[in-house]
Amino acid sequence: MNVEQAGELIWNEARAGRWFPEALRGQLTLAEALRVQLNVRGRKLGQGGRQAGWKVGLTSERVRRRHGTEARPFGHIMAQDIYPSGATIPTQRFTHGAIEPELCFTIGETLQGEGITPERVREAVAAVAPAFELNQNRAQGVADFPLSVADNLSQWGIVAGAALQPLPADFDFDALRVTLRRGGEEVATAVGAEVIDDHFLSLSILANTLAEYGESLAAGMRVITGSFSKVDVRAGERWEAEFAGIGTVRVAFD
Repeated sequence: MNVEQAGELIWNEARAGRWFPEALRGQLTLAEALRVQLNVRGRKLGQGGRQAGWKVGLTSERVRRRHGTEARPFGHIMAQDIYPSGATIPTQRFTHGAIEPELCFTIGETLQGEGITPERVREAVAAVAPAFELNQNRAQGVADFPLSVADNLSQWGIVAGAALQPLPADFDFDALRVTLRRGGEEVATAVGAEVIDDHFLSLSILANTLAEYGESLAAGMRVITGSFSKVDVRAGERWEAEFAGIGTVRVAFD
């Protein structure tokens, strides 16, 4: 099955509420999966959608070990799937949902081509915001990493708080403490360097990987760079994540 056929199968199955088609299980390499994902993205664009950003996957050594790879694959974020802080998400649409506190960077200057360094990325970033990734466990136990990449790494949307702009030149992202609360009660806390890669390294890897597929990290794009923690969510819950020195993001589910 070629990329076009695989993209069409995932597209049609997803529109029917079905995921991880049996015909593709164990059939894709990571490189093929990324091309299939871009094919599916093209179908969204063809239906009038607009891409607003990217995500970087596998941005911790622990997660990469679990998957047996050093890759940091990309996923795409569509504009219609971005919500403001304080939004209420309907769980009848967001089934098997989870949230992950993440930083959301806004690119101020297009980064195109290979050889992009973390230092160059930091110069090009215009702003940073506290955010949640809305992550949907569509796999439901199917262990097939390339197929998960083709399925856009379970990306459902993001909730973004107020942006800090310009990016503070001396801010220590490695020491950033993120506290996750449900209904005001602390559920988890994490410090950047203990759980996640350097954000600008991840962004540079993203820019260079995108170049391999004829894509760029365009000005205005928003990019999430990996999870500080992850929790499943249910109707009736209210969550907030405080990013010390950056801000707080909130979301509710009904």
